[in-house]
Amino acid sequence: MSEHGNINRRQEVEALADYVNNGWLRTGEFDGPTFLWNHLIREASQKDAENRNDVPVAQLSDADNVISMPMQWYFDSIAAIVPTAERTDSGVEMPRMDMPTFHLESQALSGVDAVVGNAVVSTRWLDAVGNLAKAVEMTARFVGNVADRDNEGFDYLKDLIQSVRVYMDAVACNADPMTGEQSLRMITQVACNDDFRLNAMQMVELLSCGLSFAQWDDTRMFAYDALNSAMDTMSAFAASATDANTTMSPESRDAKDFGNSDECTPLAELKTDMDLFNTDGPLSEEELNNLAMLDPALLTEKEIAETAQNQFEHAVQFLRHDLMRISGDADEADRFLWDNHTSEPLADAYAARLIAAERWRDLLNFVDLVQRDKPNQCTVMFPEEVVPYEWETIREAALEALGRRDELIAMYQERLDDTYDPNTALNHMKLEAWKNAPDRNQ
Repeated sequence: MSEHGNINRRQEVEALADYVNNGWLRTGEFDGPTFLWNHLIREASQKDAENRNDVPVAQLSDADNVISMPMQWYFDSIAAIVPTAERTDSGVEMPRMDMPTFHLESQALSGVDAVVGNAVVSTRWLDAVGNLAKAVEMTARFVGNVADRDNEGFDYLKDLIQSVRVYMDAVACNADPMTGEQSLRMITQVACNDDFRLNAMQMVELLSCGLSFAQWDDTRMFAYDALNSAMDTMSAFAASATDANTTMSPESRDAKDFGNSDECTPLAELKTDMDLFNTDGPLSEEELNNLAMLDPALLTEKEIAETAQNQFEHAVQFLRHDLMRISGDADEADRFLWDNHTSEPLADAYAARLIAAERWRDLLNFVDLVQRDKPNQCTVMFPEEVVPYEWETIREAALEALGRRDELIAMYQERLDDTYDPNTALNHMKLEAWKNAPDRNQ
């Protein structure tokens, strides 16, 4: 807004363009937005190069022992104070609801820190990646078996995956193609194991190590091989599941010596929650996801697999898009965004592409498409202060850029007619400003 109460008639278009060009797409990498790739990965990889040398790393068996011992000590210590803990041939079993909340200060993951620290300073790529893969695998299994109520374990695993991504970027940039292929295959195998099949976003984050390889012609296929391997794994997982009820929480499977856990839900609470899903037919995708978040033990093995497959299919869209974009297939990546416009992040990304290119008529048509196919679709990649009316703000920006006076007047009048609109004064000023403006009607 300018002095003396005059309104800037291009306020929304300028705010959106500023956010897209100087924020979201500021780096200008790969001719467009990416979801999983971040330029900071390459910067961190290059910065860490000064600390990497041709030094040996721990033997894989030694790394396994170093990681597992503090984890086992943790379970032994809490078993001593949990009355329901039971010793078994494979370790300790106890209900997760009876476990104390896990905290990093327990040092149960100190072995992971040691193994990872030893690996990331070495340029013996294959040996180092083997130990990093082991660290991720065992950490994921551990976090799935503790009472991680404060998400300290989950956040630790996320940070660990990012560290692996940085190191794998160094592998992609410096190792020979054969070594790179073998390294990425090891990471892919971990991403596709039982501990990640039920955690789609973490699985895809780990698979996104392949994005560093997609930037060069001679290694690009490695990234697509990793993607295809994961898609085959999830399809086979869904196809092999049965209708039998699961007997344990899925994150407790394959617990090895770390102890199984099985958190129970009180019967009264369970009945109330189940009433929400009382239908004669099969549960919808949204209902399956809600039940899985409530308590996976409520689902059959087949329903758990279907939920995992649904979540994976949504998450893997980000990886598929980024692979196209980083591989230089900008037109194909844009087409993918358009085709999947009912996915909030993908639709937002395509809108950003159109805003950056100042293709205002195309943006207007795209807003119409989104609101036609999914009328209540939200924006998730734009901050609220930039798009207070979500897709209607994006429409408003396109109309401003095109000088569509009559349509803007109608929009502001409709907002003023809404007694609950919080921006009455601003919309009134916009209405008056456009009433006094010529209609360019581009």
